[in-house]
Amino acid sequence: MTLSDMAAEADHVLVGRVVGVDMVDRNGNLIVDSDARTGPAMTNVIRLRVSVDETLITTASQVPRVLLLPLDPLMHYSLGQIKSAHGTDSTPRLLLLKGASFSGILPGVFFGPLLDKDEVLRIHSATHR
Repeated sequence: MTLSDMAAEADHVLVGRVVGVDMVDRNGNLIVDSDARTGPAMTNVIRLRVSVDETLITTASQVPRVLLLPLDPLMHYSLGQIKSAHGTDSTPRLLLLKGASFSGILPGVFFGPLLDKDEVLRIHSATHR
């Protein structure tokens, strides 16, 4: 999915940064084992804890200060792998989300580069008149 497609489908365009990573099982119980995995045969979900720094566009009356955004549970990841990739990365990014639950446009698809903010806002405006 292109960033243009994401901008056209987004209900919310936010600026945020990853402030944590966690994993839960199908019952919502926290998993702390770094080797625990996700994938087609698994029921675990890895979530990025994202702090919302700025709301650019939203259809919601209130935007949560922190969002728990699940990665695609069908992808083969370990908790340790994602913690290594995102655990210390506090780079501000565009968040393109949909619906009242602030979910990714597709499973695990919700980030865009902050450099594309003006283009995303232009596309969103042109497609949401």
